[in-house]
Amino acid sequence: MRPLGILGLLSLAACGDLPGPSVPAQPGQNLQSARQAVYACSANAARGGQNAVVSSYVGGVLFGGVLVGPIIVASNEGNIRAHGEAGAVDRCLNTRGFERRDLTPAEVQALNRLSGTRRHQLLDHLISGQSLETFNASAGYA
Repeated sequence: MRPLGILGLLSLAACGDLPGPSVPAQPGQNLQSARQAVYACSANAARGGQNAVVSSYVGGVLFGGVLVGPIIVASNEGNIRAHGEAGAVDRCLNTRGFERRDLTPAEVQALNRLSGTRRHQLLDHLISGQSLETFNASAGYA
């Protein structure tokens, strides 16, 4: 019974929420440099997703047996793959000095409301590690 409990925990870990809206943040960087880093790192996503799925199947067989383990993993394969892809891109961005900065609901709302140059300026501001409050203050909106 213990291996099934461990397998259950492993499969639940793959069911967690994917990261929400975020930007790669690094002091002194802007939208263009972040976009280039994400583009370069996106090549790692497919391999990261595949590695996560394969290792989950191996773990499923080890902890849940030849029949039950793969069935549980198969039912969560899409989620496992998505988490693996996101993790691979995040690891690549970390090696480039960026870290994931989750956007607050207010920041998402502001980005959806803005367009053109102001949206670009806000994204530059958030990528450099600043907040919506300091953007509003620097723009004279506080």
